[in-house]
Amino acid sequence: RFNCLPLPTYLLIILFKTTCKMKVRALILTIAAVANSAIAQEYQDYADGYEQDNLYQDYATKQQEKGGGGGGGLVKSIGAFGISYLIGAKVHSGRIAKKMKTKHLKDQKALYTQYYNDVYRLEEQKAEQQSVIEQLQAALA
Repeated sequence: RFNCLPLPTYLLIILFKTTCKMKVRALILTIAAVANSAIAQEYQDYADGYEQDNLYQDYATKQQEKGGGGGGGLVKSIGAFGISYLIGAKVHSGRIAKKMKTKHLKDQKALYTQYYNDVYRLEEQKAEQQSVIEQLQAALA
């Protein structure tokens, strides 16, 4: 499967498969990319008989003659940043609001449960005290 790859790249791929840490993988991939670019042939080796065209130069001169280079790049960048910031803020604030709502509902449920348990215990104590009072009144009479 890897027979067509150069030896350094083949070894790096094997190392890549055996390592586990993310930083090591990134380093190995970078080394593999550098090794491939060093081994690869130049494009000029295949460009026999082809002359370089000046298509881009013609386009650039026409744009300069028009007097416009696109313009508004900074405004567009700031606008895109602002819109993406607002959308991101909306998404993240929605997530936080949802988490906080579930947390508060959980806390509120625990508080109500404790309240009802305390009221039940107080009613039991009240009933016990009433029976003790009735017993004492019966003993005095």
